[in-house]
Amino acid sequence: MNIRSRILPVVLLASAAFLLGLTSGPSPRSARRSGHPIDIVLRSLGVQAASAEDTDAAFAAYSEALDVLKHEYAPVAIDAKKTKDLTYAAIEGMLASLNDPFTGFLDQDEWRQMQQTTQGSFEGIGAVLEPVGKDVRVVRPLPGSPATKAGVKAGDTILSVGTHDIKTGKLIKTTPTLGMDISSVVKLIKGPKGTRVTITMLRRGAPKPISFVLTRMHIEPPVVTSKMADPARKVGHIVLNEFNEKSAVQLDKAVSDLRAQGMKGLVFDLRYNPGGLLTAAVEVASRFVSSGPVVLVQEKNGRRAAIRTRRVQRYTGIPIVVLINENSASASEIVAGAIKDTKAGTLVGKHTFGKGLVQTLFPLANDTALRLTTAKYFTPSGRDINNKFDEEHRPIFNTGGIAPDIEVEQSKLWLDQDFEDTKNDTQLARAVAEVHKQMTAGVVSVRP
Repeated sequence: MNIRSRILPVVLLASAAFLLGLTSGPSPRSARRSGHPIDIVLRSLGVQAASAEDTDAAFAAYSEALDVLKHEYAPVAIDAKKTKDLTYAAIEGMLASLNDPFTGFLDQDEWRQMQQTTQGSFEGIGAVLEPVGKDVRVVRPLPGSPATKAGVKAGDTILSVGTHDIKTGKLIKTTPTLGMDISSVVKLIKGPKGTRVTITMLRRGAPKPISFVLTRMHIEPPVVTSKMADPARKVGHIVLNEFNEKSAVQLDKAVSDLRAQGMKGLVFDLRYNPGGLLTAAVEVASRFVSSGPVVLVQEKNGRRAAIRTRRVQRYTGIPIVVLINENSASASEIVAGAIKDTKAGTLVGKHTFGKGLVQTLFPLANDTALRLTTAKYFTPSGRDINNKFDEEHRPIFNTGGIAPDIEVEQSKLWLDQDFEDTKNDTQLARAVAEVHKQMTAGVVSVRP
C-alpha cells in the first residue's frame, strides 16, 4: 500500500452478511467455504488507453476475437450490452487465472454497494441476510426499518421476491429464490427509496409462508449498540458491527452514555464484525491503545510502514475485555491485535478469522472497479495473522488469526448475532465476569 495523496479511504472487509439494498461481500463463514474475504485499499487509478503500437499480441488477439464474435456469431446478436457482458467476463477470467480468491472485478452494482458500505447508509428494506446452505436467511431486521415494522424476524428464509412496477406500484413478477445465491437475492430486493417489493418468507413454526409488501427507504443502520450488561456491577457492553465512517463517533457516544450510567468496566464486542475502513479501525484502536503503531503494512516491495495511533479521546481508567470469535475479521483483527500486543485489554472468546492480506480497489471506467491483492498487514509486534494456503490457494483456517487470552465456547442455544439473548450468551457472561474480576483487582486496561 503506497501512502500517498492519491489514496482514498482504506477498507478491510470480510463482511458478515448482506444488508438488503447493500451487498457488503461474502461472510467469514461463507468465505470459509468459498475463500473470499476482503481486505481493501481504495486507490484512484489513472489509466491511459494503450495505443495500437503498444498493444501486445495477446491483447490484439482478444480484440480480434471480440470483433469476430460481433460480426460472425449467429445464435444471438452481439449488441452493445452483450459486448459489455463479454468484456466483463474476459476481465473476470483474466483475474481468475491468478488463482487468487481475494482478487476480483466489481461491476456497477457491486462497486456502488462497496461505496455504500464505507459510507454506512443505503436504500433498501433494512435487514441483514446470510447464506444458509443453498438458501438465504434473515440474520436480523434493523431497528426502525421497513422490515422491522412489517414483522420480518431473524431466521426467516426467503422463498420468493416480487418485483413491482416503479410507476404504478403493481406486482409484475415473482421470482422463486430457493437455491439462488445471496448476491442475486439482494439484487432482487434492493431498489430506490419509495418503491415497493414483496418478499415471501418461510418461518419456523408458521403453518404457511408469510408475505410482506415493503416500501424501501433510506437506511442508516446503527454501527454501535450499547447497554449496561451488569448494572449492579457497572459493566457496560458495546457491540461494534463494522468499521465505517460513523463508527468512531457512535462509539464515543456509547461510551459517554454508559459512563453517565456509572460504567466502571467495558466489554467491547467484535464478534461477527467483518471489518471495514482501515481509517476507522485506526481511529477505534487509538481509543484503547495509548501510543505506538496500530498496524504494520507491508507493500509489494517488502517495505513495512507503521500506521500509528491518532490523537483522539481515550477510554482511560477502566478495564477492557474484547470479545472475538471466528467471524471477527480484517479490521476487527487489526483492533484486537493492537489491543492484545499492547496489553491494553484482555481478549475473550474464540480464535479470529485470519485475514492479513490487503486488496486495493482501483476505480475503472463505466463505474466499475478492480479489487487486487497488493499488500499484507501485521500486528504491532510484527505477527503475521494471515491464514496459510493449500496447493489450490485456498485458505487453511486456524493457521492464522488471533487467539483469545481466555478461550470460551459459545452455547449451542445462542442464535448467531442475537446480542439481545444474554441468557444463553456464555461468551458475554465470561467476559463480564473477567471485567468484574479486573475491577476488583484494580486493573486498568487503558492508561492516559
